[in-house]
Amino acid sequence: MKKIFLISLLILCSTYLSWAQDISTSKEIKIGLLMSFQLKEQLIDDTNKVAEPAIVNSVLPSLQFYEGALMAINHLKDNKVKFVITDLGKDSTSTVTALQKAINDTCDFYFAMVPSNCNLMLMKFIKRCKRPVISLNSIPQALMKVNSGLWLATPSNLTQLKQFSNYLFTTDSNANYLVIHRNDKKEEQLVNFIYSELDSLTGKSSRIAKFNFKAATWDLLKSKLSSKKENYIIVPTNDESFLTTVVELLVANKGNYKITLCGLPSWEGFESISPLELTGLKTTIFNGYFIDYNLASVKEFRQDYIDEYHADPIANSFIGYDMVNYILQNSESMKVDTEVFENNYQCVSGQSFLFERSNSGGCVENKFFNVLRYDTDRLVKQNK
Repeated sequence: MKKIFLISLLILCSTYLSWAQDISTSKEIKIGLLMSFQLKEQLIDDTNKVAEPAIVNSVLPSLQFYEGALMAINHLKDNKVKFVITDLGKDSTSTVTALQKAINDTCDFYFAMVPSNCNLMLMKFIKRCKRPVISLNSIPQALMKVNSGLWLATPSNLTQLKQFSNYLFTTDSNANYLVIHRNDKKEEQLVNFIYSELDSLTGKSSRIAKFNFKAATWDLLKSKLSSKKENYIIVPTNDESFLTTVVELLVANKGNYKITLCGLPSWEGFESISPLELTGLKTTIFNGYFIDYNLASVKEFRQDYIDEYHADPIANSFIGYDMVNYILQNSESMKVDTEVFENNYQCVSGQSFLFERSNSGGCVENKFFNVLRYDTDRLVKQNK
């Protein structure tokens, strides 16, 4: 597999060199990649002739995005696409240096995977290039509000929290809502945001409450539950150990109470909690990108990708494929000051694009998100 990745890097490097020489006369659509490929490091001769060349793990998201994008243009008959690589290197210093360099040829569009500590430099780059720059990473709310050239491939964290709160309320507006907290500074921000959203939706009803789980017992928790209505117990934590404690208490005592446990995208990666227990609690989470591996389109893409690269595609591979196809279908309407967006592209992953401008003068955000429920050994999408 490492050999296949190295071949991709060699193609990437040769592509960069040849296009850099002739790009000013090109009439094709030019797509810039602001990502870390660490090309110099990858192509250094390996003194160990027996071992395969090592691929630095940190470049794999960029590389697999590029491979997915290549699959998109390989399927085209008429459109011509050229990628222009800005290699961000291996640290923040090299990233800043790369983004500060003069833009010799402005691309039509850019994709960016920039470390969070370099977001301000990315904003300066966007203002200089005056072209849509699609970030694959999250961007702080303050920066989202002031840069019309910024696009987000997936919804921001706050957008997802707001959408999830609205989904819970519209699904069962008569339910009982309990937001769990434990005086953790980072978690308190999430707790307060979710509580505020639900409090507003319920009209400041007594059916929405906070519960401090510190030194909690079942009797204390039970007093906050409804014996007749559905109880949405929302635990905005990324701490697997803490969640395990909550799950154990609920599983051991819930009896006939109707309980739906609600949480964050990070829960999908937790390994110490039994999926059967999460299924029994009707555990529901959300995220900005979900791949339904039962779809025929996903199975076909996976097989094509494996045949081509001898590796299973990750989420970035699907995003690379879908985003490049979206751009090619809507290139004429994608401008820095665009206000109306085409959202008619059906992603191979089963996703959709729902691009909207966040506010006047602000960024463009893909607000399509997923609500997922545990079903034994898999997650099942709940919203359309």
